[in-house]
Amino acid sequence: MRDLDTIGRRFRHCVAVYPDAIALIAGETQYTYASLASMTSEYAGIFRDRLHLEHGQLLLAYLDNSVEFVASFLAAAEIGAIFVPLNINWKSPELSWFVERLPVTGVVTRQALRLPWDSLSDQVPPASVLSIDDDRSDSTRFHPLSREGCSCDVFSTVTPDQPVVYLCTSGSTGAPKIVRRTHENMVQGALSTGMALSITPGLGFLSMVPFFHGNGLDNALLLPLLSGGTAILQSSFSIPQLVNTFNEHQIDVLPGSPAIFEMIERFGINRDCFNTVRVCTSAGGPIAEPVVASIQERFGITIRQAYGASETGIMAIAPPEGGSRLVPVHGTSIRILDSSRRVLSGGIEGEIAVNGPIVSDGYIGNSEATSRVFADGYYCTGDKGILDTEGRLRIIGRISPLINISGTKIDPVEVENVIISMPDVVTCKVFAQNGTHHKQILKAAIGVRDGTALSRVEVVAFCRKHLAEYKIPRIMEIFPDRQVDLTGKTSFPWQPLDD
Repeated sequence: MRDLDTIGRRFRHCVAVYPDAIALIAGETQYTYASLASMTSEYAGIFRDRLHLEHGQLLLAYLDNSVEFVASFLAAAEIGAIFVPLNINWKSPELSWFVERLPVTGVVTRQALRLPWDSLSDQVPPASVLSIDDDRSDSTRFHPLSREGCSCDVFSTVTPDQPVVYLCTSGSTGAPKIVRRTHENMVQGALSTGMALSITPGLGFLSMVPFFHGNGLDNALLLPLLSGGTAILQSSFSIPQLVNTFNEHQIDVLPGSPAIFEMIERFGINRDCFNTVRVCTSAGGPIAEPVVASIQERFGITIRQAYGASETGIMAIAPPEGGSRLVPVHGTSIRILDSSRRVLSGGIEGEIAVNGPIVSDGYIGNSEATSRVFADGYYCTGDKGILDTEGRLRIIGRISPLINISGTKIDPVEVENVIISMPDVVTCKVFAQNGTHHKQILKAAIGVRDGTALSRVEVVAFCRKHLAEYKIPRIMEIFPDRQVDLTGKTSFPWQPLDD
């Protein structure tokens, strides 16, 4: 349905068809599709009146998995603005990098998350930072279960080829990249993923993968809301929270990540918790086979590996029976390239490239990376893979230097640049080491000037001022510069980050 190829029109179509169905559950509060539409309209009015947000302008979002995130995203999409979800673990220097490169109209956050923005007042005026919960003095203001006040007006100027989201992703040159995704990219991604997973209206999704990640935004938010499902919001992950959510709600679809399933596999969760789960996906990185086998044996759940990227959304998904050979989603073409970008025949290993309506057209402010990564209508992933004779994809590994820690991609060059900026640090190499429970751990070999001393505590304290917590190496060894082994093969001792 071409006329429903914008997020606003597709969402309002679901509102018209399922007005009284539950769209969101946040804590003890339920929002029908009609009440969420009403809330979206009110947010759109707040953004226009308070932030002067207009068509084509940028709204940065610094929010966790909350109804505020959902309504802000839908409101920006209907206005025709561009929504930029930012990782709430990022510190002021990381946020500043994006602010310097984007023409920001406003920032939406909550009062509890506002602190990093107060230190950026020279870049973003305080009047442009809206703590959206300050506008909700009356907890019943949005009438969560009411159909009254639902406005179904959609701005006719919004078209499928216009950008709706800028996703911020790690790069391979020490700096992040900003991915431009259109309404069509996002809608077609949700529809093709839903088709591959046989998603039907009325299913309950456990939405705990962070929405500021592509996996969470695509599969835990857009997929349920554009298919008539229910997104059951969970803003953080813990085993007790997970068990409580399963006990209180019917969970049909569990979009997850390797880190989530590793935690589930490690702890003794009652099998009954997963009795209602019909679809279970893991995205954001490869999941260890022992974890998949253990969950299959203990809970009778088949984890379907989903392969995607910020630049594309989900490209391929394992079939219902699981396995490591993935099937491209509807409308997506995958081919394998050699080092000269020539197409290879089936069964030969090379770089994975993907084409289709889900593929972004490039990066913001980085024409060099765009021309290098996007060629002939294809996105070249930097991953190695093989296509078999049936057109199924097997992923071999990574060509580019990104490190995947529990489904979150980290650019080692970015971390190295921060550590090297410390006084007396001469060299630094950051890489991954296999840890316990099938997880990779970030580690660093740091070379300091002869005659100087540097402690791990000092490095951690410095990194915490410039990097999100997940980017800080958990393992460090500090040497005089002449002794540094930068190969990554040295067996470094484990040192917890709690000191």
